[in-house]
Amino acid sequence: MNTVTREVKRGNQEIVLTSKEYAILEYFMRNPKAILTRQMIENHIWNLSLDTESNVINVYIGRLRNKLNVKEEDGLIETIKGAGYRWRME
Repeated sequence: MNTVTREVKRGNQEIVLTSKEYAILEYFMRNPKAILTRQMIENHIWNLSLDTESNVINVYIGRLRNKLNVKEEDGLIETIKGAGYRWRME
């Protein structure tokens, strides 16, 4: 991830992300191994509290996993049941 050019690559493959996807990925990268709760992600990315029934965070995490070609079991974006998500470096 290049925060100056906002380019994201995995290996030699460039990955195109929306601004929100990029912001979430950058938040993970700046907080490796930290558990980020849904509320922390919502507040950081949207700067507001979303409806507690909203699945918008799940949707964006799913999109990131797909675009990064990462499955949950690969552990790069790890779901911590009842807590949130964690980024683990390869």
